[in-house]
Amino acid sequence: MPKRLLAPSTVLYPVPLVIVACGTRERPNLLAVNRIASVAAEPPQLAMALRPGRHSVGLIRAGGEFTVNLPTPALLPAIHLIGTTTGRETDKLAQSGLTLAPASQVKPPIVAQCPVNIECRLTHTIDLRSHLLFIAEVVAVHAEESALNERGEIDYRLARPLVYEAAIVRERPKD
Repeated sequence: MPKRLLAPSTVLYPVPLVIVACGTRERPNLLAVNRIASVAAEPPQLAMALRPGRHSVGLIRAGGEFTVNLPTPALLPAIHLIGTTTGRETDKLAQSGLTLAPASQVKPPIVAQCPVNIECRLTHTIDLRSHLLFIAEVVAVHAEESALNERGEIDYRLARPLVYEAAIVRERPKD
């Protein structure tokens, strides 16, 4: 079948849609992220790309830690609020209705309503011009029993993750 050549874009889909918590237990900030991926197994590492102007970038750089919280579709309204407001001006936690709980290894909290939570420590930051790529080692994982299969492993079908299925991830320029 013939194919049409298109302009370069971020056409990889679907992509996970997660809630990242950064800052401290006393002053947390939440953000919605769709540019995140598993990048290594030994040790386990995630990579997350954020625009440099984001409020959370400074918090992650200062603290060197964050949590990645895997939401279910039921949390889409909270994610929409988190993804369309800034922590510089808004208490996103209060408005979202989400509940935070202490992490076991890092200072930023985990989101209690998410069935899977991943605690991360920053190891590298790479400037990609439009984004900063944060590479972090996974130091702890929390999972609800309902998200685990018979072998005690996280099963994405049981965890019911939220994914962004649009072919092109669009975002506000220069933020």
